[in-house]
Amino acid sequence: MSTSSTSSTSSAGFNGTSSFSTDFRNVISRSIQIASLPITQLQNQESQLTNQQVGLQSLGNKFQALQNALGALDTASGSGSFTASVDTPAVARATASAGALAASYSVSISNLGSQTNTVSNATLPSVSDPSSGSISTSSAFTLTVGGTPYSLSPASNSLNSLVQAINSSGANVQATIVNVGGSTSPNYRLSIQGTQYAPTTIQLNDGSQDLLSTLTPGAYVTYQVNGQPAASATSTSRSLAISTGLTVTALTTGTANVTVAQTSGGVQSALSSFVTSFNAAVDEVAKNRGQNGGSLAGQTVVSQLNSVLHSLTNYAGSSSGGVHSLSDIGLSFDQAGHLQVDTTAFATAASASLSNVLSFLGSASGASGFLGAASQALTSVTDSATGLINQATSSISTSIKNLSTKISSEQDRITQLQANLTAQMARADAAVASLQQKVTQITNLFAAQTQASKNITG
Repeated sequence: MSTSSTSSTSSAGFNGTSSFSTDFRNVISRSIQIASLPITQLQNQESQLTNQQVGLQSLGNKFQALQNALGALDTASGSGSFTASVDTPAVARATASAGALAASYSVSISNLGSQTNTVSNATLPSVSDPSSGSISTSSAFTLTVGGTPYSLSPASNSLNSLVQAINSSGANVQATIVNVGGSTSPNYRLSIQGTQYAPTTIQLNDGSQDLLSTLTPGAYVTYQVNGQPAASATSTSRSLAISTGLTVTALTTGTANVTVAQTSGGVQSALSSFVTSFNAAVDEVAKNRGQNGGSLAGQTVVSQLNSVLHSLTNYAGSSSGGVHSLSDIGLSFDQAGHLQVDTTAFATAASASLSNVLSFLGSASGASGFLGAASQALTSVTDSATGLINQATSSISTSIKNLSTKISSEQDRITQLQANLTAQMARADAAVASLQQKVTQITNLFAAQTQASKNITG
């Protein structure tokens, strides 16, 4: 309850009849106003703590964004530093991922493979409306794919329901409906295609007969890597895992040379994003420092966060090769503590030895180099259980809860005080009103006697 609301209602229950009733009402109001001062102080404290919570949330968002940017830099300097190129892009495309190694490969694709295609037999009942008609009157079917049976129970006796049951079976097939009769005389038939590039057998039985005919049998994708194996390798997919962390997608038959190499472009881009997030965190911390600081000015957590940021800027690596500090890869600081990227200096360092740059950066997951140290420092801030932000937020939440309890207790006390004062003033007002009534009666009686005496004496 705020002081203003307490003042406006403090005398609402008092209605006196004496000439002093206004004074009694003012006594109640003034007493409640004075008694409400502690509540006002508590509410101000509560408001300050709430503002601190908002400030911590904003800081937490900035540091979480910084940690996310660090993770992106970790990926870019690890698996993301490898890229795959193909000299014949019409034949294949390649993608490098975690575990890829710098190397060259010759990939020969001799067969793109095919999927098994089937269609319902022409001798089955003709279906002009797949929402109401079906190729069989059975309510139970068995789908067999590559020798594995799947029991089907369509929701209704319609071709649409049969297709839905097939596609929900979990088999490596895709069912659909095709109209082979044209628009004037529609004839809808069931079509089932294997999802793998393989000679998969597909058959559907309604309990009394097989319902499908094979249009085209499937075939494996066949290929060789660096001339091996002699008889060609086979795959049920056109995405070929030809080495650890390297996937080649076959587009047509032919030979393509694939080259996997480390590049610095992705690292430089991720480093620029990290710098942007770092500067945003620096600015957010700065908002809460100094005389004109925000809601967290003077709080220990602000200096702790500032120390975390400084620990990142002061990192010195022990790697050899001339890359020992952030300045060696083109990072510098201005007077406000902001990071700046010299892309030319970074390119020079990467060109001289990309491996030395990556060695300095290290790995967040491997707890090595700059990334390992930065990840550890930022985790001390953002960890959902033990991080600085979480601990400070939990402490404030506890304080707000305690204040709320005190405010509620004070409001109950004032409510009781108001009731007691109202009762006391009502009794006093009634006593005064009674005395005033007697005074009026006596005064009137005295006046009557005086007038009577005047009348007798003339």
